[in-house]
Amino acid sequence: MKKHLFGVAILMSMVLAGSLAFAVTIDEIQTYTAAGVPASPYAGQTVTVTGTMLEFHKYSTGSGYLIGPGGPGISLFGGTGDVVAIGDIVSVTGTVATFSGEIQINVTNYTLITAGPNALTPEAKTIPQLLSTYENVGHYGVTTGTVARKTTSGTPPLVTANVWIKTGTPTSITDSLLVYFDKDCQIDVSGIVVGDLWQFSGPIVVFNAQIELKPVLQTDIVKNPGGDLLPVITNINCSNWAPLASTPVTVSADINDDHGVTSAYLFYRDSDGVTPGGWNQVAMTHGSGASYSASIPAGHSQSQVNFYIQTTDTAAQTVKNPGNAPTSFFTFAVGFTSIYAMQTVDPNAASQSNNFNGKPVNVKGVVTAGSGAATNAASKFVIQELAVNPATSSYAFGGVLVYEGSGKYPYYQGDVVEVGGTGGEYFGLTEMLPANAEAVNLIDFGHALPVPAVVATRVLNDDFVGTDGIGALGEAWESVWVRTPVSAVMDTTGLAQYHEYYIANTRAVADTVMVDPYPVLAYSPKPGDLVTVTSFVDYEFGRYKLRPMDDSYITLNGTAAVGNDVPTIDKLGGFKSISPNPFNPQTNIKFVVNKDNLVQVNVYNIRGEKVRTLIQDRLPANEYNVVWNGTDDSGKSVASGSYFARLRIGKDVMQVRQMQLVK
Repeated sequence: MKKHLFGVAILMSMVLAGSLAFAVTIDEIQTYTAAGVPASPYAGQTVTVTGTMLEFHKYSTGSGYLIGPGGPGISLFGGTGDVVAIGDIVSVTGTVATFSGEIQINVTNYTLITAGPNALTPEAKTIPQLLSTYENVGHYGVTTGTVARKTTSGTPPLVTANVWIKTGTPTSITDSLLVYFDKDCQIDVSGIVVGDLWQFSGPIVVFNAQIELKPVLQTDIVKNPGGDLLPVITNINCSNWAPLASTPVTVSADINDDHGVTSAYLFYRDSDGVTPGGWNQVAMTHGSGASYSASIPAGHSQSQVNFYIQTTDTAAQTVKNPGNAPTSFFTFAVGFTSIYAMQTVDPNAASQSNNFNGKPVNVKGVVTAGSGAATNAASKFVIQELAVNPATSSYAFGGVLVYEGSGKYPYYQGDVVEVGGTGGEYFGLTEMLPANAEAVNLIDFGHALPVPAVVATRVLNDDFVGTDGIGALGEAWESVWVRTPVSAVMDTTGLAQYHEYYIANTRAVADTVMVDPYPVLAYSPKPGDLVTVTSFVDYEFGRYKLRPMDDSYITLNGTAAVGNDVPTIDKLGGFKSISPNPFNPQTNIKFVVNKDNLVQVNVYNIRGEKVRTLIQDRLPANEYNVVWNGTDDSGKSVASGSYFARLRIGKDVMQVRQMQLVK
């Protein structure tokens, strides 16, 4: 990587995508300090680079990794233009930025130069070489080491894993290399055992100054490299991930071996999740290329079906997927569970997690907020039951957000879908996690939306469990399609920077709920406006939010007099400013407390994890200024990126403001 800027790069500038874009090499962009702090001379500038796609939408919707000529690569995110795939040679235009301490390009446009596959050869490096310098970040590397430690979370195939490897016989993970497996890649890691020798390939990345290796495909991991390689089982899929008891299910997979496959078997059994039946097996049929398939017959007698695949090569080497099967296995649920049954919890219960958290489940519903602009990600959409719950005559607990990490297929408002997968919780928000992109079945489209439930703003804003006498009633409306009564706009202090404001149908500060649309809308709220808002209910950073998708979901019903009858949040206190913002090395967070009260100021990262507690005390009425110097609770400096200051004043005020740390 270059530590200086050549003038010739500027001479190569060209106008692309309507803005001035510098045609530069990836090597010139990728610059870090010795401590791993991004120091690109092109930070904030629009550039154009070329290279071969090593990763595309495997880590997440919008993700990519581009390897340039000669080896250096760079992380990509977002973008439109030509459809590209792993192995394609492409030209990429975008803005140089950072994310969690790694330099990336926020892509505006992809242009296909040569369709793949175009082979890439990883650079062989020892573990000490990989860890020795941030010059390695961005390269496509391969290394071999002994597994010193392994942690996993999730349910196959959606498993996140951290594997630490060292040279020789490890006694600790000190000076080891972290190999990180993103669950969206669906790489089977169950065969990786502490003490075994493994070879790993992938982009060399950095996350908060820690150098890591990040495999993309199943073929990027090899046990006991050298000699006759073990067969590799990849791309496991079902013809239907949400079957009825009367539905046969075909399981398919790709099986590759360097010398040849002699047999492949599908093992399956019925289970109720507690007491499974015995394993059955059926030989898999070889199709074209590396494809194999076999069917699980209909007549599933219990609520789940477990399965795994086993293959043997010509050297009598046997491999299973998952690798430690039958201890681990894949599972699909049989039949459908209502979203009401999945979501309904006692509003005063200590845990508000859904009833199928971490368990297989199939649900169906109508899309109320489609993937893309409506949910701010191609990987997310919201569905709701088609009919009210007959037990309550209500849509309460009837919605759920679906997170399908690849974003391969878009879903639109009015689509009716079936989803097979696992229940999940993401920082308090219930998610339905499909087994893969094919586990969402489109049944119909253009269906009428449910009539929005009319819910008071106080109820939507309630996240207080246990002792307030009315329960965490906002939980009942999480991801549900709702409409507010006519409500007054109470506070617009976050409007200019974050497009957020607060409304209350009672015109009482304690009853406010946040309105935070993802797209920028034409409507500009003013304190005293009387509005009705139609939206799904989101949950983020410890509060419920309304997300109107466009201006048609906001109705202006006139304007009330601004005075004591329509108080603003400033009457009780709130943020005044955060300055400078963006900042380096510190910023001043100014707020007002207008009555003696309990006050808390916390800083959160983009994942919703608490980074720093700045204030937690009872404060008298006054104006305050607290300084955040970009460190966490342990005093360690945090990486560049987006952070959120959250202010709580008693039970009446909670505001969140975004901050940008730029190093």
